[in-house]
Amino acid sequence: MSGDGVRLSPDIRGAFRKLRKDLTVTGIAQTFNTTRQTVYRWLGRGKHRGTETFKDKPRQPKESKVTMEVELSILKLRTTFKWGTARIQQGLWNLPSFILESVSCVQGARLSRETINNVLARNNQNGYQREFKRWKFFRATAPDELWQIDLKGPFSVQGKKFWFLVCIDDYSRFIVCAEQFDHELTTAETVAVLEKQKRLPKAILSDHGSQFKEQWKDWCREHGIEAHFAHPSYPQDKGKVERCIQSLNREFINPLRKFPEWLKGKIGEYKDWFNHSRFHRGVKAFPADLYKCNVGKLT
Repeated sequence: MSGDGVRLSPDIRGAFRKLRKDLTVTGIAQTFNTTRQTVYRWLGRGKHRGTETFKDKPRQPKESKVTMEVELSILKLRTTFKWGTARIQQGLWNLPSFILESVSCVQGARLSRETINNVLARNNQNGYQREFKRWKFFRATAPDELWQIDLKGPFSVQGKKFWFLVCIDDYSRFIVCAEQFDHELTTAETVAVLEKQKRLPKAILSDHGSQFKEQWKDWCREHGIEAHFAHPSYPQDKGKVERCIQSLNREFINPLRKFPEWLKGKIGEYKDWFNHSRFHRGVKAFPADLYKCNVGKLT
């Protein structure tokens, strides 16, 4: 294809070597209204005497990455978990073992979100019933500068109620703790979970739940932690932990109705997968990589 979109005939291409005796490459390109790169290409093709050819080579169609197995995996993740293209993209590349045991799926496939959406659209599976409002929020400048904590529940699974305590590092989105309980936690139980951590933050942000009252403030003071509280009825203050819990809901809690066996210790596997193997689009990295770095900068 020439520079202006006009395809040169094989006869003109073959004449370039003869014209080269009298004209420069630039002169030939200007004469035929093409590019220097095109002239060089056909000059090179003519060097092989006896086997030279100036016809277009047949183009081999690229093998599609979307095999039948991949397409079925996309639809399976969509219909089973109601995931969007970003989560499906992550799921096709790397899922925790406990999910794979429950839902067989292709692994190691790298697809763009547009390709995944095309598959969903072709099968009338794309689109959401509602859109979620985007939050605008700040970000800490280093690991352990600020944690966000929240207790969510109860969630009913086979008639039993469960609560989930989630705490994340604001800077890296690293899940510091994610534990399930069969009852609503007290303040003493909440701080006991945090005291098991090897590191504690400079500050911690919570809501005004019953676990985060005077006894909570006393514990924070004893450990040199600044206790911050979100504005009432304004979840945007705790946007990062709320977003993390939304991911936990979609990727772990909601599927419990179909896979209740995950309640037997799989929350720990989910936390490890989230921190080490799930690429976080908010920070454009794996949370564990950011949580380990810059630690020496803290004073």
